[in-house]
Amino acid sequence: MKTSAVLASMACSLAFGVVSFGVAHAAPPAQCHTIRLAFVGGPDNAVQNGVFTTIAETLGYKVSTNFFSEEILYAGLKNRQLDVFLDDWKPSMDSTTAPYVKEKAISVIGPDLTGAKYTLAVPAYLYQQGLHDFSDIHKFAKQLDHKIYGIEPGTSANRKLLGMIKDNSFDLGDFHLVQSSETGMFSALARAYAQKRDIVFLGWEPAPMNVQYHIRYLSGGDKYFGSDKGSSTVYINTRFNYASECPNMGRFLRQFALGVDAENHMMYDISVNHAQAPGVAAAWLKKNPGWIAATLKGVTTVDGKPAAPVVLHKLGA
Repeated sequence: MKTSAVLASMACSLAFGVVSFGVAHAAPPAQCHTIRLAFVGGPDNAVQNGVFTTIAETLGYKVSTNFFSEEILYAGLKNRQLDVFLDDWKPSMDSTTAPYVKEKAISVIGPDLTGAKYTLAVPAYLYQQGLHDFSDIHKFAKQLDHKIYGIEPGTSANRKLLGMIKDNSFDLGDFHLVQSSETGMFSALARAYAQKRDIVFLGWEPAPMNVQYHIRYLSGGDKYFGSDKGSSTVYINTRFNYASECPNMGRFLRQFALGVDAENHMMYDISVNHAQAPGVAAAWLKKNPGWIAATLKGVTTVDGKPAAPVVLHKLGA
């Protein structure tokens, strides 16, 4: 290469704050250029997918996202029809994922979120009446109309709640699980909260509900959902050995992690302010250049360029 060409190349790198002294960056294999991403619904997965997709597409990847139930998405990962799922909540989803891990049908990467909660919750005004623990629920059976509000049928959380009722755990044998959807559960919570009616529901953090309502998480459900103090952890699932087959994306996934507070606010914007996930993700990324630099360390674009400066430049961060 001519000296002038070398200097021009270095000048271009310096403009983006990165200089590569003779280090060759191999472009990702062509079969890795399209990422088949799963979406199970809900603002938490929307936020994760929004941030991930914004970056991946900026790097030159094509991201194909489709909505799936848990059962179908894990079958898709097993059959190599899907590549990535960003929202495996542990320990609540262990009963779903464990068989796939055991038979080497999926790989687990992460965590991509720590300090999360996923357990039963109540409005603060009901907590103040003495409903603090799973073992207290049956004492309020009449006030609760013998109902616990869950989310979509077939989810691991609903299966756990149905198992508790079937086994009469915590004396809940005469309770009924209301299964609809996250949207349906949130609507039930909104109506009850507005009228100061009593309700027990599946709650989690991060989520817009933590900003919208004064709620409290119940203790005592560690065996089923983990601690109410924030012991749940979210992991990334991929089809088996995806990170090895697509090492550049594998590096990105291993370094991809969002904070509870960041997700709370982005989810609130999507659910309450009705903003679109891609726009919310792009706005958050623009305000967090340090996160971009750390997350994309060692990652490249599809044509082999250092990723961080490209993303920072395109997003105006």
